[in-house]
Amino acid sequence: MLDNKPSNTPSRHSILTPQNEQCRTAVFFETLAMSEAEIWSRFRSGDQDAFADVYNLYVDDLYRYGMKMVDGNRDLVIDAIHDVFVKLYELNASSTVVLNPRFYLLKVLRGQILDNLRKERGLKRADISRIPFTVEYRLSNEEFSSAEQQAEMFERYRQVVSAMTERQKEAIYLHYSLGLSYDEVAALMDMNVQSVRNLIHRSVERIRKMLKLSTFLFFFNIV
Repeated sequence: MLDNKPSNTPSRHSILTPQNEQCRTAVFFETLAMSEAEIWSRFRSGDQDAFADVYNLYVDDLYRYGMKMVDGNRDLVIDAIHDVFVKLYELNASSTVVLNPRFYLLKVLRGQILDNLRKERGLKRADISRIPFTVEYRLSNEEFSSAEQQAEMFERYRQVVSAMTERQKEAIYLHYSLGLSYDEVAALMDMNVQSVRNLIHRSVERIRKMLKLSTFLFFFNIV
């Protein structure tokens, strides 16, 4: 399938190169006045420039989320993102009603990564919940020596994170870092909405016993 992909789909080699990062920044500012729904509507109508807009607008979020799912396995993430966009181009989204394109692409990427992990590691569906969701952040020596208070806050952060389950970390990331609704988090993680609400509520309660939620998210989002 990849050998016969359309010529203007992103190549695996081109994903996340410095040149593409500059291009995506320019595209981002060009599309600020355009809603995500408008861009997706243009793509659905066959506008090939809109496909590039979709890619440049969402690829960074997809990359960061994917890297957390696979503990920094860059090749696996890039392969999965490449497969997602090739499939998206071939489908042209013509038969898919999408209210939130970013959520849709995150869900497709999550499924693609899990499929790849199952094939690569021989995992069964029941094993998926045990895959680490990586949110480690290491302060440099300079940060420790010049900011003792920040180092103390980080130690509290580390203690909180070490006590959280992988699903708690993923739900917090999706809801607070990526801004997905409870309904969207539930759909993406294959959970019911009330379970997601309970999961996030318990996580936030535990966080606030140790440090401010804003401080926790500062470290959590840097990764």
